[in-house]
Amino acid sequence: MAVTAAQARLAHLVLNRFGLGAKPGSIGRIAANPRAALLAEINRTGIADITTPGLPAYAAACRLVDGDFGPANDLKDRELKARLTKAMQPEIGFVERLVMFFSNHFSISLNADGAPRPTIGQFERSVIRRNVLGSFPAMLQGVVQHPAMLDYLNNSSSVGPNSPFGQQHGDGLNENLGREILELHTLGVGGGYAQADVVSLAKIITGWSVVRGWESENGFDGGTRANRGQFIWRANRHEPGTHRLLGQAYPNTGFDQGRAALRMLALHPSTAEHLAFKLVRHFITDSPTPAQVDPVARAYRVSRGNIKATVLAMLDLPDAFTAPLTKLRTPYELQLAAFRATGRIYRDNQMWGFYGPLIDLRNLPWERRSPDGYPDASDYWMSPDGMRVRLESSQAIAWVLQDGRPYTMPASRLAGQLFGAALSADSRNAVTVVQEQWSVRGMAALFMLPEFQWR
Repeated sequence: MAVTAAQARLAHLVLNRFGLGAKPGSIGRIAANPRAALLAEINRTGIADITTPGLPAYAAACRLVDGDFGPANDLKDRELKARLTKAMQPEIGFVERLVMFFSNHFSISLNADGAPRPTIGQFERSVIRRNVLGSFPAMLQGVVQHPAMLDYLNNSSSVGPNSPFGQQHGDGLNENLGREILELHTLGVGGGYAQADVVSLAKIITGWSVVRGWESENGFDGGTRANRGQFIWRANRHEPGTHRLLGQAYPNTGFDQGRAALRMLALHPSTAEHLAFKLVRHFITDSPTPAQVDPVARAYRVSRGNIKATVLAMLDLPDAFTAPLTKLRTPYELQLAAFRATGRIYRDNQMWGFYGPLIDLRNLPWERRSPDGYPDASDYWMSPDGMRVRLESSQAIAWVLQDGRPYTMPASRLAGQLFGAALSADSRNAVTVVQEQWSVRGMAALFMLPEFQWR
């Protein structure tokens, strides 16, 4: 059955707004009912899992903590390649987008000392992917207990001043993780917390630590040969006493004191609003309205933090399938869209082509230095210099992807397979004009089309 222009436009909207961009023929494959195709992908068993052979489980990744840089970096490269390969697989890629969203929400820089570099991929696979359509409270617990987050925000070295260890060694409290849990991960700025709550939460999670390499090797403070680099609960570093957080008292129940506080924060109404706002901003508009945010926040509250129920409420918004595409793809998303459009991914000896543009555009995955994650507003990516580099990056991506593998069709024909009747006349002309001069030039022009750049 022929695809109408209206069907093509709706399919294109779904592939760009909620997915990673079209693969050749995607428009035709989902055009009959794009919404049903999206829901089917969400409901597919194991849709978020990465099963690449050779990637380590938790203990094996942790064994590289505080070790040589080379093995840790090699593992990071393999984890990233598995992530890129996974992005090629789904027809739409909505769940992959959710993984990227929550990984950015709980942003960790692999350039921090300790656990982040060797465990960042395992963190994403075992915490973010495992919970991405499940429980946000469970995801939050997993994040805060993971060595990558504990080392990144220095909680592994935070010691209660009045704890036995603190009294003996004089080490002090570190507020970094407590502050970011409140400001970034749960309640959000303006979510109703004060500096006293930051201090209280920091005290509540003292003792949540990581086994350093030398502690493992010397059997110090709970370290063993078996638990190198792993999470450890150290009661001797926990600040004793009852602590008040958002007006609620948390008695000294040790490790469970922190778990109880995190569960309360995960289910707080301000957390529901904060996450709903960020989801709508990420997928639909840079300027979410209360009419868009409130139903999503309500679904979060009613479901007790179920992420699948929350995103389904977002998909029920009237604007979800009707509002125009007004958000610009991030540079990283642009690379993924190019891979999917051409059916190609960089070979190992071509990864400079991946890193170069993302260094220039400051969007390397897992390398945002501040814990706030990469910005989600299009204005951030639309500076004049940013757009110039984006054009140069499109040319570089097109060149690297064809290196040794000439393109098999003109850019205008590929544009038709990617966008169908959703392709404007101006865009069709743009790729037709350059295609005969140089195939790489035509492909670069395709990557710069509005249909390709906007989501």
